[in-house]
Amino acid sequence: MSSSIPIQQSASLSVIVLDSSAIASLFFKDRSNQRVAQAIQGYDKFSTVDIAFVEVGSVAWKSVLIFKEKIETSFEALKQAIDFIQDNCDVVSSRELLSKAFELGTKNNIQIYDSLFLILAKQLRAKVLTTDERLYNKTNSIKELRGTAVLP
Repeated sequence: MSSSIPIQQSASLSVIVLDSSAIASLFFKDRSNQRVAQAIQGYDKFSTVDIAFVEVGSVAWKSVLIFKEKIETSFEALKQAIDFIQDNCDVVSSRELLSKAFELGTKNNIQIYDSLFLILAKQLRAKVLTTDERLYNKTNSIKELRGTAVLP
């Protein structure tokens, strides 16, 4: 678990969409923690979808019930993740993205949750930082989405 993630400002206005897996990786025991922390240093603006709050909450739940983490430890990580999202990310309503995400997801057989982040990235002309290798592989196998998702 990381404590506080420092955010460095750069001269350019670069933006990246953080999916729930990338955000969770910053605060919960994860093999991608250091790579995600390093990957976000090159950006000065982060965006995400409001479902990230719930999905990170699900990671906290799993860490206690499946991975037997202490509830206090997981709850503290959850609070830090929520604070990070609130303090550092432009949070976009899933409702605003839903119809386009539904269209993208059904056309390309991509879960609606993932499609929301992909649509946000397309609208912002940005990339999605994810630790989900299946999503990364899936998007790179689809011409219109190639390069949209990046791994740390």
